[in-house]
Amino acid sequence: MASATPPPPPPPLHSLEAGAGPTSAAAAGERRVATDDEIQRILSSQPKSLEPQSPFRGFSITAVIGYMAGAAMVVTGLSSQGKSADQHSAQAINVAGGFCLICLASICRHTKRLSSRQDA
Repeated sequence: MASATPPPPPPPLHSLEAGAGPTSAAAAGERRVATDDEIQRILSSQPKSLEPQSPFRGFSITAVIGYMAGAAMVVTGLSSQGKSADQHSAQAINVAGGFCLICLASICRHTKRLSSRQDA
């Protein structure tokens, strides 16, 4: 049976005198001015607003209509019982068109959500 070895000791803590703290210029009382790039990075990382977001923010009437129409097309295509070749092709077109319409509605909703996120 192998003996368990104790875990290694934690690394030593750095003190302010060891160089882990502020730089010598900051320690002497001088203030460093941030560059434009640093300011833009900080501003872009801050939240624009702390107000709670609405759950209907990405809601799109066009997407809802697309979902309903696509679902109706798929159900109609799957429930129709066709005997002739024309009815089989119409059934396939209904199902394929319904799924395409559902995909387009999803794209519409996602695009609306992304554009409203950029506006905030």
